[in-house]
Amino acid sequence: MTLGWLTAINAQWIEQNSGTAASLSDVFCITADTVVVVGNPGIILRTTNGGLQWNSISSPSTEWLNRVKFVDSQTGYIVGNHGTLLKTTDAGQTWQNINTGTNMNLYALDCLSADTLYISGSQGTMLKTINGGISWVAENTGETDRVVDLQMINDRLGYAVCDIPHGKIIKKDIAGNQWQEIGQGNSLLSLHMLNALEGVVLSQGGSFGLTQNGGNDFIGIVPQESHCANDIYASDISHIWVVGALCYVGYPSNDNGLIAKYTLNNDLNTGYVDHVEIAYTDNPDLFVNAITFYNNTGFAVGTNGLILKNTTGINTIDNLGISNKSIKIFSVSPNPAQNQIYINLKDSKTQYPVQYRITDLQGKELTPFTALQTGKPIDVSRLTKGIYLIQVQNQGQIYTQKLLIQK
Repeated sequence: MTLGWLTAINAQWIEQNSGTAASLSDVFCITADTVVVVGNPGIILRTTNGGLQWNSISSPSTEWLNRVKFVDSQTGYIVGNHGTLLKTTDAGQTWQNINTGTNMNLYALDCLSADTLYISGSQGTMLKTINGGISWVAENTGETDRVVDLQMINDRLGYAVCDIPHGKIIKKDIAGNQWQEIGQGNSLLSLHMLNALEGVVLSQGGSFGLTQNGGNDFIGIVPQESHCANDIYASDISHIWVVGALCYVGYPSNDNGLIAKYTLNNDLNTGYVDHVEIAYTDNPDLFVNAITFYNNTGFAVGTNGLILKNTTGINTIDNLGISNKSIKIFSVSPNPAQNQIYINLKDSKTQYPVQYRITDLQGKELTPFTALQTGKPIDVSRLTKGIYLIQVQNQGQIYTQKLLIQK
């Protein structure tokens, strides 16, 4: 099926042959090559060759399937309408029904382990299992709206969003171990938390809120054009994708599928640059429903069997040289910071001399390599509010981490 599109410079979203005209709701990458897609009615698609061929998987449900997530390379779950929960233990080749004990429509899930799972849905529903779905415990969200997206940081810290009519952000608190409202927005549909503090929440109108302090404050980001948004993905705070459709008020038949990317201008005061990576122009009523990435490979899905693949890679945190190894080598505190920081070497065996420098996100050197003196504060008071890179050099190797300056 060829739908036709306009692509922005440096964006290469390539349409895949899904073999279906069904509406596709969500996508999850187990690896860059093994990907699972779900949709309506009871649609499960799977590829093991990066999208060259999509196989229709036998589904034990005919309900609308809303979300799919895997906790490891073998174990995954799907939620859908009327209490539907499906589970696989063979990387999505076969699925079985799990009894949730509810008939509510389920819209979101998150897995902490193969057996510990949270699911959410209509009328504020939030259920938890610690035994792979054998038994469930209801958690009180205090909401009557649909809980449409959910992300758990750990068993006692999580975030969720509710959509119409109120649009609320709720958080499971570490201290109180209960769900509480922390913010409001217009018809919130999706969220993506990068860690316990940083994340984004998306409203139906395409604007999104960014938090860097665990939801205590949200900075509102408004797109240049009107969007009917469905999903949001952040590779880091500097690179965010929103998918949905370009919506023109009063002309619903002219809605066109959309993928927009937002790139931070290094300073939250100047905000994000947004540009359309792909916008369908000759297929009315086409919506992009979900987007995800595995390292530098992206997939997006939508109505009319739409599956798109990004083949050019993304400017993620890994491209900036930040890795798990960097985190193991050193830490920066406080972070976020205002006037001064400390660089703490985590490995007592690290050999001196050790040097550090500060750059912006484009790699421009703001502070030249300087000998590190452990226990001595580093003055960052001249840096304006924004995101920077701290680089530590030792024995010819450079390790990189982000530094957030808040004034």
